[in-house]
Amino acid sequence: MSKAVRWQSWDGEGVEHMVFSDRPTGAVAEGALLSGGDARFAAHYELSCHPNGHVAAARVAIVGGPSITLHSDGDGLWRNSDGKRVPALVGAIDVDLSASPVTNMLTIRRLGLHEGEAREITAVYVRFPDLELTLDRQRYTCVAAGHRYLYEAVDGSFRAEIETEESGLVTKYEGLFRRVL
Repeated sequence: MSKAVRWQSWDGEGVEHMVFSDRPTGAVAEGALLSGGDARFAAHYELSCHPNGHVAAARVAIVGGPSITLHSDGDGLWRNSDGKRVPALVGAIDVDLSASPVTNMLTIRRLGLHEGEAREITAVYVRFPDLELTLDRQRYTCVAAGHRYLYEAVDGSFRAEIETEESGLVTKYEGLFRRVL
């Protein structure tokens, strides 16, 4: 089953098109985005997951700029496109693309939180447009099961409410993205 979705940045200047496929071998999300605001860039990404929802691979490319490819064993060990281990990313299960709500969707689906339940995760944070990689501790709290989640940086530097469809597909990410129907 595949589903195409579009999001617009909160300021209305950026747009993203993503196709999500839920497969027996694991979910796949492929998309392209055009940023708005001060940092204007275009990017393409493909994220694939293991059957348990842990990220298996992330490929991200800035048009006319840098690109990265990462592979994970699903238990927090990462390798680059040359097959070399990336020790700075050990322990991360998820990926967070700074310019897209697609990775929040993948995490919300994987966690399957019940109302009032919260969980902390470690994600590989990919900052756009330079594609700098860092580890990021994050907390997801289910406000209304299948519909609303509170996303917080564990260090207290950011928090926002995320609204979703029952499937976990993001419809509104307060202050950042909204789905275009």
